[in-house]
Amino acid sequence: MSVRIEKVEVFCLQDPQADFVRFEGSYQNLLVVVHGDNGLYGIGESDSPPQVVRALIESPPYNHLSCGLAALLEGEVLDDPRRLWHKMYQKTNWHGRHGVAIHAISALDIALWDLFARSEGKPLHHYFGGLKHQRLPAYATIYPMAAEPKAFKAQIGPYLEQGFRRLKICVEPWWQDIDATIENLSQLRAFVGPDIELMLDVAMEFTRYEQLEPFIRLLEELDFKWIEAPFELDNLADHRRLKTETYVPVGVGDLGFTTVKEFIPYLDADAFDIAQPDITLFGGVSEMIKLQALLQPAGKRIVPHGYNTEITLALNSQFLAAQPLVEPLEYSTSPSILRQKLISNPIRINAEGMAEVPEEGLGLGIELNWDLVKRCSV
Repeated sequence: MSVRIEKVEVFCLQDPQADFVRFEGSYQNLLVVVHGDNGLYGIGESDSPPQVVRALIESPPYNHLSCGLAALLEGEVLDDPRRLWHKMYQKTNWHGRHGVAIHAISALDIALWDLFARSEGKPLHHYFGGLKHQRLPAYATIYPMAAEPKAFKAQIGPYLEQGFRRLKICVEPWWQDIDATIENLSQLRAFVGPDIELMLDVAMEFTRYEQLEPFIRLLEELDFKWIEAPFELDNLADHRRLKTETYVPVGVGDLGFTTVKEFIPYLDADAFDIAQPDITLFGGVSEMIKLQALLQPAGKRIVPHGYNTEITLALNSQFLAAQPLVEPLEYSTSPSILRQKLISNPIRINAEGMAEVPEEGLGLGIELNWDLVKRCSV
């Protein structure tokens, strides 16, 4: 295969019906499209501030270690996306190595792999190890969750009726009232019944162990399946403490980790059970391949974070379909039109709460809704 990159396009998208929400990025989107000279294109995205990422991609060079990413890729032969990942990483060394520069590389890397796989006539899961699971259990992330039992039961009920058997809730501002939170969690379990799996995303709303401590025994009693993003990632000590104080699995990495090397101190300290990187922030497909090689021998689970559009949903399903163990697929319940309509052939959740992974689709196996891209472009 010999494909040359002709053009990199960047789109900043905005849902015209909504604007900023406290912890909800679905109303904005950074979309990249990488065009090959074979007439095909690949798509990617990043759950990061769109205008900032676009500047990093489209900017002219500052010096030879601080370059705009599009110019680095255009004209290149797409022989191996990993080679291009390293080129982007090296040429942003002055201003990058972590954070938003990796977010920009992530979006482009996903698009490069999508184009690469399409050009080779293969689904993306081939490069993660090949299809092992065609059906994945999906879990609905409920955010924001209402503060009153009557309201959150009305909020959650439709997803149970739709077939979801797994739900993830988030720590909300109302968790500051410990007694009310304990009552809400108890009522939630009573409402959904004993067979529905529940997970908790702290989303770094707490900064120290003592803030989470009042709820730990209750989370065990209510059979929560994991505690995600419990503290800021600089606080390794409290992650380690939490892991020793509870048998509920501890998940890390969805908010802040941008490369494999950031997992190594946590691995050395045995401070987590589940790696939960957001592939659109974590260096893309190339870095996830490296993470597999690091964590699987150590017996650590990998369950990617995904609260963006159907692009991320398709990407995560391609990854999970190739893993040795069956792991759940995060399903954002955001009402954003970008979440719901950006892709013309979205993944469907069946009546048993399972996501069907396309066996024969090429690359990510999805197609853009170009009408919506044009309508929502900023």
